[in-house]
Amino acid sequence: MCSKRKSDAAVGFPPPLLGADPVRLPILFDTQSCLALDKPAGVGTRAHPWDAGLPDLDEALNVQLQAGKPELKRLGASLFGSVYYLDPEVAGIALFAKHREALADLRDRFGSGQGAWSFHFVAGTAPEGALEIEADAPLLPHRVKPKMIPSTAKGKKCVTRFRQMTASAGRALWEARCDFFRPHQVRAHAAVSGIPILGDELYAGPALPTFRDLDLGKRGRSGPDKVTFRGLPIRLCKLRLPSMVTDLEIESVPGKPLEVFLKQLGLG
Repeated sequence: MCSKRKSDAAVGFPPPLLGADPVRLPILFDTQSCLALDKPAGVGTRAHPWDAGLPDLDEALNVQLQAGKPELKRLGASLFGSVYYLDPEVAGIALFAKHREALADLRDRFGSGQGAWSFHFVAGTAPEGALEIEADAPLLPHRVKPKMIPSTAKGKKCVTRFRQMTASAGRALWEARCDFFRPHQVRAHAAVSGIPILGDELYAGPALPTFRDLDLGKRGRSGPDKVTFRGLPIRLCKLRLPSMVTDLEIESVPGKPLEVFLKQLGLG
């Protein structure tokens, strides 16, 4: 059963756990077995070779739990373990189990396709104007670079279904859905499908527009050549939980910077 919490319920992280500044992450969902936080971009969910030097929530949560921080003790966890890996560049729902049995069970259930992920991201419109695309290229980690590449010979199976939600001036807001999620899957499949995410240099995404590009005049200290959005415009906005927990979806709404960016592009 879902534990009811106030809308302002959050978990705090003093520096340097998630960087130089204190951070409070909203609690999106809380049960006896798991906790969902609204993760910002630039923070990992767990330690990963591709993310060396970046803070991760597994460590930050457990350091505070072991130190006896009251707001974490009240959550009733014996440990915190991320259920799935989410790219640090991707903001949105990060799910953590609260004890070892739940971690093993949730990872098994999500790994067998019992859950579902839904992302929103900004890219160009699709080649030939396609509004729906299914990408099923098997993916394999690159031998040198921190990225995934398609490989029919050695890649692992995965499927991403894309749907264009709205479009303006050659740019579009897309939804990406999958019931099994591998590292960088949405970013890699978007690139393979001809709709790489704006600003995603790792996957040859087009440059983020500047204020000059959008004819917004001189804004900010850097003037008209300053980009209108920092980071990648992608968010894990919905997560369907396996029935072991409850039949519902967790939702994460865009923050103000992404909302403003979408309005600037005519995609709000």
